[in-house]
Amino acid sequence: MRFSAVWNILLRCSAILFFSGCEKTLQFDGEKAFSETEALVKIVPRNAGSGGARRAAVHLESRLKAFGLKTAMDTFSEETPSGKMFFNNVLGHLPGKTNRLIVLASHFDTKSGIAPDFQGANDSGSSSGVLMELARVLAEHAPFKTGFLVAFLDGEECRTEYGPHDGLHGSRRLAQRIFDADDAKRVEAVIVLDMVGDNDLKISVPRNSHRGLVKELFAAAHETGVRSQFSLGTGSVLDDHVPFQIAGMPAVDIIDFEYGSAPGLNDYWHTPEDTLDKLSVQSLQTVGAVILRMVENLQ
Repeated sequence: MRFSAVWNILLRCSAILFFSGCEKTLQFDGEKAFSETEALVKIVPRNAGSGGARRAAVHLESRLKAFGLKTAMDTFSEETPSGKMFFNNVLGHLPGKTNRLIVLASHFDTKSGIAPDFQGANDSGSSSGVLMELARVLAEHAPFKTGFLVAFLDGEECRTEYGPHDGLHGSRRLAQRIFDADDAKRVEAVIVLDMVGDNDLKISVPRNSHRGLVKELFAAAHETGVRSQFSLGTGSVLDDHVPFQIAGMPAVDIIDFEYGSAPGLNDYWHTPEDTLDKLSVQSLQTVGAVILRMVENLQ
């Protein structure tokens, strides 16, 4: 065999070993994400200001601590259409090798007034389950070049109509705190997860997401072989990514807003039908794996 042929074989083998090693460094587990989702949705109701929301916040902080993250519970009050209410943002920090920072966020509260036992399995259980599994994996392999702020946000849901005193309470609070600390310039990306567990997963990224981060997301989806399940939406969405954008941080919203009994419908959303049996482990796996690849690429 000629030397050139041997050399080419060695190069191919080296590449296989290298990339196989890379793929094994960060392994998202959809089953574990589902278990985290299941544990959270057992806490009902979780609408902001309720005892259930507080219990959920305590539960989430304890899980982050178990994975070794440095945690903080940011309890604050704001005016709402129902008067002054208390909210609880749960924050976990993984220091990086540089001062660069990636924020990973999900709201954990549910819409008020649905039912006393309203699960909110997809909205907000699924995204919170994925985020918790991301925290576990990242903590196992930290430190990275970037630090990570894992944020479970309270008060995303509005009570009557979104406005300055109704909805997005947790994201506004965190974005303002980052801005006031003069840390917004350190933030390379804010990745918001919301409604990612649908059996028929079709992520439609709102057009008011940061263009560069959308490209990074689609590249990561392509690299993990699931690009067909990620597309650019037809319009903008008011979600937890918006306050970070207003504060000068690049942010992307990862959401599947078709959640219903037939394609194109959204008739499970904000109804008692938003239950655990409507979710898919594979959907959680898909989203989690893409986000991990995305944050790897951002290092």
